[in-house]
Amino acid sequence: MRNFWTRERILRHILDREAEGLSLSAGGKGADQQLYCAARRIFGSWRNAIVAAGIPPERVLTQDRWSPAKVLARIRSLSRRRRPLTTDQIERRYRHMVSAARRHFGSWPKAVMAAGVDPTKLQRIVPWNRERVIEAILTRALRSEPLVGRLVEPRSLVDASYRLFGGWQAAVAAAGLDPRVTHMPPRKRKRPQLARVRSVSAALPKQPSHKWSKERIAEGIRARARENKPINAWAVSRDYPSLYGAGRRYLGSWDEALRAAGFDPELHRRKRPSSSRNQASAHPAPRKSHDDDAVRPDRPV
Repeated sequence: MRNFWTRERILRHILDREAEGLSLSAGGKGADQQLYCAARRIFGSWRNAIVAAGIPPERVLTQDRWSPAKVLARIRSLSRRRRPLTTDQIERRYRHMVSAARRHFGSWPKAVMAAGVDPTKLQRIVPWNRERVIEAILTRALRSEPLVGRLVEPRSLVDASYRLFGGWQAAVAAAGLDPRVTHMPPRKRKRPQLARVRSVSAALPKQPSHKWSKERIAEGIRARARENKPINAWAVSRDYPSLYGAGRRYLGSWDEALRAAGFDPELHRRKRPSSSRNQASAHPAPRKSHDDDAVRPDRPV
């Protein structure tokens, strides 16, 4: 039945519903789905169809959106949240709510009183100044409320701090508080593996951070030798990995680094452990000479 709907049929159905006092809202007890879809297809939107029928859209659509019960519920909600109830603020945020309230209750103040809200809240809110901003910050601090900018309510307090002090942190400092209280505390993340790596790295001796050169490498080797520390490749790579890496990088090998420092690499090889039998066979005890026997005090001359 798509071709059943024409512009004239759509307008006639809208005017008939208006004359009978039926709702012209989309869905629910309003216009049926076929009429609504046909109006959107031919006129572009349901609002355009209402306008084409010569009916003010504010009188129809707003009345359906802001019923008396909904107007009263929204006024009570705004009052509980300490939001401004002036007409200019409401019209800026909720568009036709004020006009619907005037239509249902006669005026906006009467709608506020019908909601059970103190009419004095219709007065304009006292604007923020430097003293009020500082007082509000100190009050939050005494109540142990968070002072992180994104968590502060009302938002008008934070906006006023930027306008009067140049920023929220500057306003907190002007109140005599540590500006660090405005920082969001970091989240604690458990990383057992990272903690283990840090503990191992903390146990290693700290090495000086400087730019290596051949002279610095040679001096580092000589310094270890003066301290009676081993200077073989294995020991240095374990105790001083940056020195070992720099020696290989600048001089080609650790043996060359030892030679540049004035040491014979063969005399500073790492002594590998071996069994007593192999050690005895590989290194037999030197045979004592007759001269040694002659000078022994326990041997008769």
